[in-house]
Amino acid sequence: MRYTTEPHPGSAAQKAYDFIKWAILNSVYAGGQLLTEGALAEEVGVSRTPVREALLRLEVEGLLTLLPKRGALVATYSGQDVDDVLDARWLVEMHTAAKSFAHRLELLPVIEAVHERMKRNRREHDTAGFTASDREFHEAIVDAAGNAVLSAVYRMLRERQTLFTSVMMRGRVDRMDEAIAEHDRIIAALRGNDAVWFESVVTDHLAWSIDLARQML
Repeated sequence: MRYTTEPHPGSAAQKAYDFIKWAILNSVYAGGQLLTEGALAEEVGVSRTPVREALLRLEVEGLLTLLPKRGALVATYSGQDVDDVLDARWLVEMHTAAKSFAHRLELLPVIEAVHERMKRNRREHDTAGFTASDREFHEAIVDAAGNAVLSAVYRMLRERQTLFTSVMMRGRVDRMDEAIAEHDRIIAALRGNDAVWFESVVTDHLAWSIDLARQML
């Protein structure tokens, strides 16, 4: 399996944070896996101090749990966790869809570019890239509503969702094709002038996406 290029480095702490988060969200580090500061420091190429800082940030984001003197345990999820995340995602996306439609002229070129990247990810069988592009597609629609708080909440929700759906697309070009077709309909609706139709298409897509995620339970 191929993964997308790892995040560009910044400070040592940021480099560690970016890499560990990327690895968790792309199932390089699986749920329930124990991560040690020493091993992470060696893998990232930094000292333990920036790794420790990165792990503290990731614990706040709910992606892992720190275990004193042992390391960090990558987060796992229960059926209730899945339902909570999916319900919250539904509320945010449905609330922002109507507001985003008013900014469709600015939004369209953004999501069209992301959509083309998704199709390239599919052709290259790049599962991690496809999942990241899918998140970016939806994040762009939420961002267009202009509510920074909801955008931040939504990113956190999608990251949590990735913990239990990252394997859903792996090797499943049929599901990738379905997702691309779903996004084609969203873009077509966004190119029109009917806000009600756009909201209806987003509703249908969310129902499809959430049903697919719940199949992982």
